[in-house]
Amino acid sequence: MINPAILIGVGIFVGIYSGIMGLGGGTVMIPVLVLLLGFTQHQAVGTSLAVMIPPVTLPAVIGYYRDGHVNLRIAAWIALGFIAGAFLGGYVANKMSDTILRLVFGFVLIYVGGYTLFQTLGKQHLVRSMVIAGVLTIVAAGAYMAIRASDARSAPAAGAAL
Repeated sequence: MINPAILIGVGIFVGIYSGIMGLGGGTVMIPVLVLLLGFTQHQAVGTSLAVMIPPVTLPAVIGYYRDGHVNLRIAAWIALGFIAGAFLGGYVANKMSDTILRLVFGFVLIYVGGYTLFQTLGKQHLVRSMVIAGVLTIVAAGAYMAIRASDARSAPAAGAAL
């Protein structure tokens, strides 16, 4: 059994991250659940979603709302689409293997990281930032495939040496 104090500490860290970054916290929580707590990718995604139901987003939304930074009408319309999208996304994710789900998660993080990094150049460079982030993602996918191919070629040789 994992010590609840550790889990609360993870929750505090992810909550601070979520409130600052405007993200659900899964970009931090999922790696923690997989790497430190031994969850499968599917378990990590499901648990991360369960965590976000009220406690991660509601306090941050209240703070942003008080400061006049929430458009409730726009949020409500997007939420309607989000409900359908989240259901469909959960269905699709459960049809993927754990490895494919990890790859999708990793490549999305690379894209978001690249986009965020290059967006600092200014809004006038938005398209360029998106393209550079896409290129980074493609390069990362190519590197992944090259490493997999190299490992596959060397695996039989290593087995024959034994």
